[in-house]
Amino acid sequence: MRVRTIKQQFYLNAEEKKLLKEKSEKAGLNESEFIRSTIKGYKIKEQPTKEIREFARDISGIANNINQIARIVNTRGYARDDELKYIKTTLPKFILEFQKKIYSRN
Repeated sequence: MRVRTIKQQFYLNAEEKKLLKEKSEKAGLNESEFIRSTIKGYKIKEQPTKEIREFARDISGIANNINQIARIVNTRGYARDDELKYIKTTLPKFILEFQKKIYSRN
């Protein structure tokens, strides 16, 4: 059973159609969902890019590794050299690589 039973037609010019298509794609919605969401007053945001999703996954992995090291250090009472080296090098290296990606786009 169709939830929406009222058909609404309206006209757009070429520029408006292009904007509707671009904005709905960036939001991850089809054009109808985009229009309905706009009418309801929802604040529509762009979906994260593939690059941002990769960044979030990578930073989550690094944080998880550091947390595991911290748990081991708390149990053992000391940190091994390889653990300290990982903590000292991984995050700064990741930040530098991310900054290069960000600034190379501008």
